[in-house]
Amino acid sequence: MDGMHFFIGMLISLFVIADPFGMVPVFLSLTDGAERKWCNKQARKCAINVFILMTVFFLGGSWVLEFFGFTVHAVELAGGLIVGSIGWSCMNPKPPLSDTEHAECRERADVSFVPLAMPIIAGPGAIAVLLTKASHLHNDDASLLAWGLGMVAILAVTISTWACFRSADIVHKCLGPSGLKAMTRIVGFILICIAAQMVIDGVVGLIHDHFPDVLVKSS
Repeated sequence: MDGMHFFIGMLISLFVIADPFGMVPVFLSLTDGAERKWCNKQARKCAINVFILMTVFFLGGSWVLEFFGFTVHAVELAGGLIVGSIGWSCMNPKPPLSDTEHAECRERADVSFVPLAMPIIAGPGAIAVLLTKASHLHNDDASLLAWGLGMVAILAVTISTWACFRSADIVHKCLGPSGLKAMTRIVGFILICIAAQMVIDGVVGLIHDHFPDVLVKSS
């Protein structure tokens, strides 16, 4: 497996799914009226939580799949459906939190883990990508370099999340509501493309494993 190709693919997939720029309004709404020091602390803790969550699912995901008996192709199919649904929701934007959930979160003394880190940034879509990437590396007996590049991708997304939330006011002023909406729709389209590729890879993998004669005849 080409290490740089793997790194770029994982970085783009995670960044698009996490969408730290698009989640800036959510962060601002959850921290509205709070002291600047507390908001900065929430941004920092959220980034740390995101890094820990993504690292756990990336490094330990393949063993979790083995324990439950899931194949990488099943993860690709399920992950593709999840990522596709997220992409579709981005194309037709709705608040990530309902009014009830938002009011409940506003009452929390700490919003860095729930809902910011999980499920807003490191949610089901990001977990699906991490499990898929980890399964490919595990099955291909990838080198430590490939695993290291995966960790660098996670770190880059984590730093981007911290930077966006740390400078949430500036990001919101620069992009504006219309700019954020446009970016969210672009992200949605990219997510749907990523989901389609995941589903295609999963279907081809399943056919290759269970119906190899079909591929032989088609070729």
